[in-house]
Amino acid sequence: MRDPCDHYTIDLIGGTRAKPGRKPLGERAMTPAERKRRSRELRRNRLQELSVTVELSRDAQKALDKMIEWWGVSKKEAINRAMLIACQSQTGRTGTLFEFDAEFLLPQPVKKRSRKKAE
Repeated sequence: MRDPCDHYTIDLIGGTRAKPGRKPLGERAMTPAERKRRSRELRRNRLQELSVTVELSRDAQKALDKMIEWWGVSKKEAINRAMLIACQSQTGRTGTLFEFDAEFLLPQPVKKRSRKKAE
């Protein structure tokens, strides 16, 4: 019998056991198909952004800080913009600061020439 005034002792009779395993993300456990769909989506999102670790010279760090100040963006966004602008300038296109044309990075379709057979 349990004492109603005792709030410290755990009820050994009639207590509920916690279910084993991890708690579900929603109201119920996911089906295997839902888990796989979620893992594929997370993997796809991870692969879209690649991580690169570099050491910058002091001059490059100062330039990056100026770009962050001018544009009012994060380091990641400033580096992304600077790389795209540099690539555009190398390909003969003029770089813009806030709107860039990323389509030039995609490979252009190659037109196949048809050869006429000599008869």
